[in-house]
Amino acid sequence: MNAVSIGPMLFSSERFAAIIGIALFWLAMMIAGRFTKRPLSDLAFAMIAVGVIAARLAHIALHFESFAADPLRVFAVWQGGFNIWGGLFGAALVMALRVRDRRKLMGIAAACMVGLAGWGAAIASTQPASTPPLPGENLMRLEGGVTSLATLGGGPMVINLWATWCPPCVREMPMMSEAAAANPDITFAFVNQGDDPTHIRAFLDEQSLSLPNILLDPSWQTLHHYGAMGLPTTLFVAADGAVSYSFSGEVSPELLETQMRALRAQ
Repeated sequence: MNAVSIGPMLFSSERFAAIIGIALFWLAMMIAGRFTKRPLSDLAFAMIAVGVIAARLAHIALHFESFAADPLRVFAVWQGGFNIWGGLFGAALVMALRVRDRRKLMGIAAACMVGLAGWGAAIASTQPASTPPLPGENLMRLEGGVTSLATLGGGPMVINLWATWCPPCVREMPMMSEAAAANPDITFAFVNQGDDPTHIRAFLDEQSLSLPNILLDPSWQTLHHYGAMGLPTTLFVAADGAVSYSFSGEVSPELLETQMRALRAQ
């Protein structure tokens, strides 16, 4: 599963790689500053800060309609939503405006290469070599009866592993419910991990949610089957049963739409 768990903290592979890349860039800038005898700490901070802001603004610009409908989501950075090319442009702009010294430029170029190499290595190291097929074990439906994810499969599918006690699960549920209703060509399955059926029904009533294919997984076997690190985890499954993309953490509408579009294209 493309996620990293450090103690109680869970990071998607993209966020983990970004943290590693930025940390290595900062470290390389400090080392380059010593070698070139040109202090680079202030410049490093400016490049990182402007780069992060530019990456967020670029993402917002690319998905303007989505953010225009809910402007406060501009600040929902915990959902992710940073465009790497926008970030690189912002950092490069700071460098172009502030640096004229050739020795500084050489040091910065080396630091950028270290940061990008660290980012790429972190992305590669968190990608699973292979993903298991859809599990064939029967699970109870909330409304009664049994089925399996393998039975529900056969076409593009979104599997959401969730629990009522999980705050990011609760936050993303209204958006997931709307997406399931608006995309009937994609099968949505909401596999609850460990909650009592009575508790789930009370939660759905309290939140006024209508979800298709709510399956009960009291022993968390689906989470273990896919090697997921925590909740929520969302799996995007192609028609052949292979996981084309997975995400650990609260899913943004932009990511959900992008991955559903990718499923349709397969």
